[in-house]
Amino acid sequence: MAEDRGVLRQIAWTELFPWLALGQSFRLAIQIRLLVLAALGIVLTLAGWGAVGWVFGEHPLPPHWNEDAGRWHRPATALSMEPVAPQAPSPVSWLAIEAGPLAWPWRVLSSPFRALFAPELTLTGFTFFLLCGLWATLVWSLFGGMITRLVTLQFALGDRSSVPAASRFVRARYGSYVMAPLFPLLGVLLLSLPVVIVSLIGRAGPGGVAALGVIWPLFMIIGVALTIFVVGLMFGWPLMWPTISTEGTDSFDALSRSYSYVYQRPLYYAFLIVVAGLLAAVGAVIVALFADAVLYLTAWAVSWGAGDLPFSPSALAMPSVQEAYPTAVRIIGFWTGLVELLVLAFLYSFFFSASVIIYHLLRHNVDGAEMDEAYVDEEEEKRGLPPVTTDEAGVPMVADSVTPVAASAEGAGDEPS
Repeated sequence: MAEDRGVLRQIAWTELFPWLALGQSFRLAIQIRLLVLAALGIVLTLAGWGAVGWVFGEHPLPPHWNEDAGRWHRPATALSMEPVAPQAPSPVSWLAIEAGPLAWPWRVLSSPFRALFAPELTLTGFTFFLLCGLWATLVWSLFGGMITRLVTLQFALGDRSSVPAASRFVRARYGSYVMAPLFPLLGVLLLSLPVVIVSLIGRAGPGGVAALGVIWPLFMIIGVALTIFVVGLMFGWPLMWPTISTEGTDSFDALSRSYSYVYQRPLYYAFLIVVAGLLAAVGAVIVALFADAVLYLTAWAVSWGAGDLPFSPSALAMPSVQEAYPTAVRIIGFWTGLVELLVLAFLYSFFFSASVIIYHLLRHNVDGAEMDEAYVDEEEEKRGLPPVTTDEAGVPMVADSVTPVAASAEGAGDEPS
């Protein structure tokens, strides 16, 4: 008898290389509803930071705003600029990573908190950066939570949930979204207080300074704990909101899982970030080129009817054109700015979409959970298809669509003879 030989029909590449799932990030991030949510988050963040700067008299210039042209920068320009809040240098230089398309949202949203650790920061500056950080947390706990919830359901379950449903889910757990990244900061504050109090003896003169030198090893032990808190927060906070959106749990679970994945799989996490960063770079180029084509072809089409009037984006940025057509420049610049705002919003949408997939990959690698596991509310379960059954003739029918006649006949047949 001839030996049976199996024939390889198909290779499940995503099972052999689960990280290939990151290829879905662009498809998920490019959705209009996610871009709109990200754009609203950007606008509210900049508005809040501008208000804080106005109160403090600093008037910080938002990083994506072109002071000369009065328009939003494209990612290629924005990536070379500094975050919104005037960023003080970080004492730990390796935390100040070079911003790329994927790292740019991380750098902007974390910049106020990183500035808190700047040396020689005054109490006024500390309060300023703290308020900016709290405002960013409040804004993106809502919009980032909604984006991660929508991406979670679509990636894991293939369910294209509605924005109102995602909003209800996030609002029900809004406190957890807000507190998840703030708890580590509270831990840093509590650990720092004993050091601050004891270090006051350094003001007593040379003897006090010598005493600080003696107990310096105790300070370094506390410094190790502070480092664990800070490093885990800086690299783990992008996983906190996907945790809540996927598991439907609270801030403590988000904190536990994010720190666990960062410290248990640091190399795998770094590899996933590199892959996501390469995909983000390609996606940003595609989106920027598409936006440039929209703006150019619009100006090209208008030029056929309007003649030689300077309506191209580059011409509108020229001072001479702004002086000659101030009203037109403002109006057209507003609509042009909306297009470029959506380009910038893509970076944030991609950041949160990739964070969701990275969370699922880390959870699968560490906990052995399936990639298609996600928490679903009872209300969301009711939105699914109704159960299907068959009648006596074998014809499929919806179980809930039993007619009153059929129900009465069925009840009559059950009566005892």
